[in-house]
Amino acid sequence: MVRLQHPALDGAADQQNLVVATPAGDKRGAAEAVGRLLGLREPPTAVFAEQDEVAVAVIWTLRATGIEVPGQMSVVGFDDQPVAQWFDLTTVAQSPSRIGREAGELALSLIDDPGADRERHLVLPTHVIPRTTTAPPPAPRPEPQLPPD
Repeated sequence: MVRLQHPALDGAADQQNLVVATPAGDKRGAAEAVGRLLGLREPPTAVFAEQDEVAVAVIWTLRATGIEVPGQMSVVGFDDQPVAQWFDLTTVAQSPSRIGREAGELALSLIDDPGADRERHLVLPTHVIPRTTTAPPPAPRPEPQLPPD
């Protein structure tokens, strides 16, 4: 499960409600997830999907309900799969070949040295590929004012 961490969310009561799980390629699940997010008292202005395919299903659902992407809601995917380029989706890219190389080197180090650190963690670089599904958040709507008596 993905956990959203952001300083602006510190102490937010609804923080758990901002993480919604849905399987890749499941349009109905994406629609339900979007519905839950839009049903929050303060819905988000952006969605980050852990897979590009899920992000595309989110965009489809938002547009089907009349919500403009990115005008009213930004959407970001992850992995820079071909579908991200086809849908002009902003995404986070990583290097699968580097992940494979690093995993192989870690495995070999454990084989060569049984005393090697088995708890070693690597953080590999990623980068955002900005496309047309993200924009600054829309300006908040002013509270309606009642006319003076």
